[in-house]
Amino acid sequence: MAIKIEKSFRVDVPIERTWAFLTKPENMVACLPGATLTELIDERSFKGKIAFKVGPIEARYEGAAHFEELDGANYRMRMVAKGVGDGSASMVMSGQLRALEDGGTETSIVAEVDLTGRLAQMGSRLIQFASSQMFDQFVKRVREQLRTQA
Repeated sequence: MAIKIEKSFRVDVPIERTWAFLTKPENMVACLPGATLTELIDERSFKGKIAFKVGPIEARYEGAAHFEELDGANYRMRMVAKGVGDGSASMVMSGQLRALEDGGTETSIVAEVDLTGRLAQMGSRLIQFASSQMFDQFVKRVREQLRTQA
């Protein structure tokens, strides 16, 4: 089952700091609910685990992710991730940061996720809902981390 997730969020931090934070794998994983970093291969590649719960079903995946694009001049990124466990999961995520006039940053993300296995049987609406909740938790943690690193 393939789903597309489009979200944006704002942080009250300059674009340079936001970019530096979001392009470090250890920061991304630490802010993602249910995720664990198991190996940092290099600045762009890492391995990890994630547990994702939708209704009564919990799925666990182990895999790898890689930043295919990190364009610091235009604040654009693209990440590809694949995992196996309770079925398989793959994701292509694109992100674009934009400086705001008041000194904050807007981040827009588009993720295309493809799932097989038990989670795929839950239906796209339920997956979208759970993904939205997970994204909201991610954003909350990003904001907290950026605030404490000030």
